[in-house]
Amino acid sequence: ISDITSQMNTLRTKGNRKFGIVLTASGIVISLLGISMFFNKTLLRFGNLCFICGIPLLIGPSRTASFFLQPKKARATGCLAFGIFLVLIGKPFFGMILEIFGFLNLFGNLFPVVLAMLKNMPFVGELFKGRPNADKKKKTRRREEAEYSDRYYPDERKEYNGYDEEERYY
Repeated sequence: ISDITSQMNTLRTKGNRKFGIVLTASGIVISLLGISMFFNKTLLRFGNLCFICGIPLLIGPSRTASFFLQPKKARATGCLAFGIFLVLIGKPFFGMILEIFGFLNLFGNLFPVVLAMLKNMPFVGELFKGRPNADKKKKTRRREEAEYSDRYYPDERKEYNGYDEEERYY
């Protein structure tokens, strides 16, 4: 009986997590669509509600509460919550500014981790790694500029002794 109970809890947790991923992703997409449609109030409200419902389903209610209610993240959580409130009462521009500020303060230290993870992904990683020959081209260009300046302007390599050319003759 305990095996069946543990399997049911596992299935319920995985189902909630999948539903949380769908709600959170759709909330982000709908919010971006609302921003692109000149701060459409209805889309922004619906996107915020999906995001608010999706996060606890994704990571769990206790982890959500412990993450957002940390004392060192109180200002960021307050900005995010007040921004969501402003969007819900009909002030989407100022609400989204506060939400973005709160979101960046809450999740800003995760961006390098996400970027490193994206660089290691098979197809997406090529976009984030940059050009493989970019450093070689810069070094070659610097070497060519150095050869050019040495070849045509040999006086530039002399050390400056503190006197101008004109002061030396007077």
